[in-house]
Amino acid sequence: MPGPIRTAIVGFFLTTIMFAIPAAAQPRLFADETEIQLLIDAPLADLLRAAPRSTDPFSAGVTWSGEGGDDTRYAIQLSPRGLSRRTRGICTFPPLRLDFDQSAMRGTVWRGQNKLKLVTRCRSGARYDELIALEMTAYRMFNVITPMSFRVRPARVTYRDVNGRRREDVQFNFLIEDVTDMARRNDRRALEVMPEDVRSDQLDPRAASLVTMFQYMIGNLDWDMTSGVPGEECCHNGALMAANANARSEIVPVPYDFDMTGFVDPPYALLPAEVNISSLRQRVYRGLCRHNDQVPAAIAHFQARREAILAVIDGETRLSAGRRRAARAYIEGFFELIDDPARVENAITRRCRG
Repeated sequence: MPGPIRTAIVGFFLTTIMFAIPAAAQPRLFADETEIQLLIDAPLADLLRAAPRSTDPFSAGVTWSGEGGDDTRYAIQLSPRGLSRRTRGICTFPPLRLDFDQSAMRGTVWRGQNKLKLVTRCRSGARYDELIALEMTAYRMFNVITPMSFRVRPARVTYRDVNGRRREDVQFNFLIEDVTDMARRNDRRALEVMPEDVRSDQLDPRAASLVTMFQYMIGNLDWDMTSGVPGEECCHNGALMAANANARSEIVPVPYDFDMTGFVDPPYALLPAEVNISSLRQRVYRGLCRHNDQVPAAIAHFQARREAILAVIDGETRLSAGRRRAARAYIEGFFELIDDPARVENAITRRCRG
């Protein structure tokens, strides 16, 4: 199927999802997918020097200029965030968090925003811009699978050091929808629980199977649906959604953070010691055996959305033609596997955990 037709298919699919949601529930910032132009001014040299040891915030400002922006500077608190990219010496620029004064955001495109995650470029260079575009593409592919997923907004960000100690830097980044907004749009509530407070038998089997199949599709091993870093809120690279804050059944896991995947394949990737693989691009199924009866339905769900998923890749023009071909080939390899019942049995259902 030609690329323009695939792009039209995914556009129609995502638009259908978007307009099925009441307009009042859609934060303006994530109401479309066009690239925005941002200027962030901050004491960046100080922030970058402190980042490996601290996530303390710095006073900063953000300006949205160009189409859709109002060229107004809004005061924010800017914080380093994350763990691997921030603390392990693999990146020269950490992921960031933008903390807004909600009362000052009323009536603006930032209305309702509080703390937003900004995914930044690990190191300088076009190669790392493409890695960011690939990770953003993974989020958009999961949007095709289910509306119970984080939306993203691409951004071309100019970073300006207010003290003049760093040269102005322009990066391709993207913003991630706030977890509260994502939950509200799906008529759910985000659970605030610690690791192991939720058991696997309390997860919604269908939703958990879709997450597991997606993680397998993109070659992700850096996640968990019920456990996480001790002392930090559950779960590892995922959030949990439920009907209310106290519900402990039909819990829906929602994943995020897709850089350490075979689909993105960053040069700084660390292979998990507990899994015997020689390349991040080797897929390993991490689904739960209790959900094996959901595998056929999950496969059918993905197969029905194959063209829309591939259209997301084909439509990402921030990737070079070669990078798009490689990304598409990796995902097509997944579809070839799930189209073969014998390979599904050997690679998926027999490889379940627990």
